[in-house]
Amino acid sequence: MKSSEPAIWAAIVMLGVLVALLRALYLYAPRQWQPRGAFAHALRFAPLAALVSIVVPEVLAPWIEAPGAVLDGLLDARVLSALALLLAARLSGNLLVAMAVGAAVLLLR
Repeated sequence: MKSSEPAIWAAIVMLGVLVALLRALYLYAPRQWQPRGAFAHALRFAPLAALVSIVVPEVLAPWIEAPGAVLDGLLDARVLSALALLLAARLSGNLLVAMAVGAAVLLLR
């Protein structure tokens, strides 16, 4: 099945409109429709959970790709960058500094 270019663009636009409407519904919904209790509390952590679900597999990729190479995995730029970021965050207490250190280690390695 081959789709035409206008059909693909129409699908992209329709999905964009749908996402915008769903977000607007959440933001402008009446008070009684807003999530409450434990569910509302859990929603506060959704962005962090999404970020962790993207970053952790990338950092663990050296061991996933080559399970027997423990030392090679420790010397991988992604792992060194993550370790430098954690160390900088712990020592400085500043997330921006930690991210800069992690990015610098990744780029220099």
